[in-house]
Amino acid sequence: MANFGSLKSPVSGVRVSVLIPGSNGPKIYQVSREYAIDYLVQDEQNDRFQLRAERELLFEGKLPETHRVRIFTRKDGNQFDIDLTFSNITRAYTRGNGKFNVNGEQIGHLTHIPYAEVTGHAAVNDIRREASGKAYMDHTYQFQTTTSLLKSGYRFVYLKDADNWDSIFFLLPEDGQEMKTIGYRLYKRDGRVRQAAVERITQITKQRVSGKNIALTMEIEMDNGERLRITRSEDEETFSVLGELGWIARRAARTFLGGEIIDFRGTAHLLEDSRVIKQFRTTPKQDLICGHSRQLSDHLFCR
Repeated sequence: MANFGSLKSPVSGVRVSVLIPGSNGPKIYQVSREYAIDYLVQDEQNDRFQLRAERELLFEGKLPETHRVRIFTRKDGNQFDIDLTFSNITRAYTRGNGKFNVNGEQIGHLTHIPYAEVTGHAAVNDIRREASGKAYMDHTYQFQTTTSLLKSGYRFVYLKDADNWDSIFFLLPEDGQEMKTIGYRLYKRDGRVRQAAVERITQITKQRVSGKNIALTMEIEMDNGERLRITRSEDEETFSVLGELGWIARRAARTFLGGEIIDFRGTAHLLEDSRVIKQFRTTPKQDLICGHSRQLSDHLFCR
């Protein structure tokens, strides 16, 4: 859900990217759909969240028992048909009460699904693939005042099996004093779940991608004394959240939100104690390295 103030009425929406491998390299199909907030269906009895009653754009199921994502829509000459069922779902986690403070303003973050297994299908036009793999989902909520206080956001997800998974989520405030961050690492290793707060970015090198300077390598310090290094290895997708607005509305939105909203998604490596221990898939809602990232919706990652 998003509210851009006087630029447009509040909306709920969905954003989907489908990557289909091919002989000439992968092709990415993207679609965004949104509807006025009045159309939103929140069916608590059936645990269903649907953007509009007559549209097959929905999440349903009571976590952690079950979850389903169903998307059927057409836009810009493409038809998207996605139906995914989640199983073996790890219960949700928050750090503390799930709220973080940025200069007196609050930002909330909840990891709905740290790990799950997924089956189903994904189709774009006449290209259909059966889907099976792993999934992760979280949610961040914030307001216009907190949005303008943030500079960038980062998320990294690694999913091996139900006893071995890892996710890191953190935000860098606009003032950037001593590169202090808010966020945390949530991971399960050999069957044991652990958490640690991301205290600060101790070192960062940048690279210019799609006209933006984004992080190439970051060293971060945790509240338990650990130091991690994250290196971006491959970019798969760039997405502008404001891309579908006209230039006048887009300029006004930049002023309202405090900057452009761009997601970068791809792969990265995590080094712990000078050893490469994981290759991460970086995901969307602040998603690889985002200059002025302002995501207001849930995110799903299937591998």
